[in-house]
Amino acid sequence: MRKQISTLLLASLAVLFATATTAQVTTVLWWDGSPSYPGSTDKGEHQKLAAYIGDYNGDKDFSIVFQNSQRAGDFAAHMQGHSYNIIVFDSTSTKAHMTQADLDAFRQHYKDGKRALMMDGTLWIRSTRDTPLTIFPGPNGSSAALLINQITAIADAGGGILIGTDHSDYQVGANQVLGALVPKARFSGTTNPSRDGDFLGDILLRSAKAVRPIDILRHWEAIPSQGQAPVGNYTDFLGNPVTFYSLVETSDKPGGRKKRPYISASFDPGQARTAIDSEIASEPEVDHMPTRKSPASE
Repeated sequence: MRKQISTLLLASLAVLFATATTAQVTTVLWWDGSPSYPGSTDKGEHQKLAAYIGDYNGDKDFSIVFQNSQRAGDFAAHMQGHSYNIIVFDSTSTKAHMTQADLDAFRQHYKDGKRALMMDGTLWIRSTRDTPLTIFPGPNGSSAALLINQITAIADAGGGILIGTDHSDYQVGANQVLGALVPKARFSGTTNPSRDGDFLGDILLRSAKAVRPIDILRHWEAIPSQGQAPVGNYTDFLGNPVTFYSLVETSDKPGGRKKRPYISASFDPGQARTAIDSEIASEPEVDHMPTRKSPASE
């Protein structure tokens, strides 16, 4: 009898351990809404980024689905019957392709409590063939480390959406989705990074992997035409106040001017400041995935 109880106890513990392990896996949809740009990117370039997320830490942390489409209605169709912790909307497009049904699918994801938003005006060059410094995983693996830190931070905040784009005319698709979630918020302009700037907080530098700021900056300097991410106080489509905080900002060359944000988020990064050209990588305080926060209630 004792042997049977011990066997049942071990079996129960095994199930609980397996359930706890599975619960740690964050599901991610990478929706690539950008056209191909011959000589720079094709449909396979940003799939490398998605694959890196899925393979990270021996595929124990993330489960990734990659889709590439600019066809109106495809996003809404895909989301029927699917749910993800994080959506990456990767859009460097001069046209708005989303239908109202597509935008409603983004809004439903947000309404379901996955409300951590991150806006990235540098995502397009994360994997391009223009220069050696823009080929993923970037100088000293910095582009890969930056990406996994972003995804980890959003997961830690309860899930949400990363909207990534590029400069000026190519922000149309990204702004369509961002505007549906937070009216009046938008990417803007073209930046030219100098070394007169800072990373704000540790989110981008060590949420999961340590990365040297100078390596990220060298990557951005290789194609100096990032977009400016929105910061400040807004109201989301549900009528709730939301604040976008700058995560990294720098003055345009030659420096000494107003600092412009490259990446922003709807969660406070803290008070730490690190020079954008620092050569020091600060190790994370925890390994891989921190404990998730509960999704926000409606």
